[in-house]
Amino acid sequence: MKNSYIAAIAIAVIAILYFGLHALFGGEPAEQQTETPAQQDDQAFKVVVRNLQASPRPGVLILRGRTEAARTVSVRAETAGAVATAPAVEGAQVRKGDVLCRLSVKARGANLDQAIANREARKLEWDAASTLEQKGHRSANQTAAAKASYDAAHAAVRQAEIELANINIRAPFDGVFEHRDAEIGDYLTPGQSCGVVAELDPLIISANVSELDVDKVQVGMTGRAVLASGQTLNGTVRYIDPVADNATRTFRVELQAQNPEGHFRAGVTTDMHLQGAPVTVQHIPADTMVLNDSGQLGVRIVDEAGKVKFYRVTLIEDEGDGVWVSGLPSRVSLIVEGQDFVRSGALVDSVPDGQGNRP
Repeated sequence: MKNSYIAAIAIAVIAILYFGLHALFGGEPAEQQTETPAQQDDQAFKVVVRNLQASPRPGVLILRGRTEAARTVSVRAETAGAVATAPAVEGAQVRKGDVLCRLSVKARGANLDQAIANREARKLEWDAASTLEQKGHRSANQTAAAKASYDAAHAAVRQAEIELANINIRAPFDGVFEHRDAEIGDYLTPGQSCGVVAELDPLIISANVSELDVDKVQVGMTGRAVLASGQTLNGTVRYIDPVADNATRTFRVELQAQNPEGHFRAGVTTDMHLQGAPVTVQHIPADTMVLNDSGQLGVRIVDEAGKVKFYRVTLIEDEGDGVWVSGLPSRVSLIVEGQDFVRSGALVDSVPDGQGNRP
């Protein structure tokens, strides 16, 4: 064997022996070279708590909905003719009977005059026949025929009057002239629309309630609608759909509210608050709510042993400065600071924040 090979083998053996002996006798164990935070487990994490006491409060069922018109009607022509005038302005308040569109008169006035003249002639014939019958110069059948002619002429006058009146297309009820479908010069046939009138007093707030909560809603119960603008409306439940929607399995609920001045519009997003049975609740800051590992909404409290516990809560009502929730014990120490840094079972050092429960 060549000398170079022998030297290489010798160097390799020496290196193996050196590192092996160093590992056995010359160094510290690997697990002692790296620090672990285990020592921190014995030190309690400091949190701020607020002592709360439960109180009874009327139950509130909150539903997402929108405002709607009580009635929306497309006002249609009952006779044919060209639109001569359109006095109603889109978006304006209208009263029952106000003219929305007026058709041209044309021959309708002359037809009425002719019908009136014919009625007068038939009236004279009937009077004459009655006089002659009394003197024995006319039979009763001839008098009855004259009377029938007069009645037909009278009906023709009434028909001509209605035809003339129908040139005025009027609002069927008080409301808002939502939009116009016919302009001056348009020719309308019977059944064609002049425009749409919407009734906004009362105003309807509609929402969908789940099949789990529908039994909590009753016709006649009071409710409150909070509009997207922050305005509120008070009303009563007027309708609950008896059949669920096939797609969503929810039931339509309608709240009726007064809107005499027409300030509130249809189509606005709202939160419908319906009063229910009283429940025991706590008023807590909204930012104290957290999600557990299962994605459930709740809060963390400190028990009598100084350990953290998670309680699932149900949101009852949001008041802006806090929320009303149910599901907590009657007395709790709620973690209001540090709740995001602790877990259930952890031992903590709690410091009161000095604030109590809302009355």
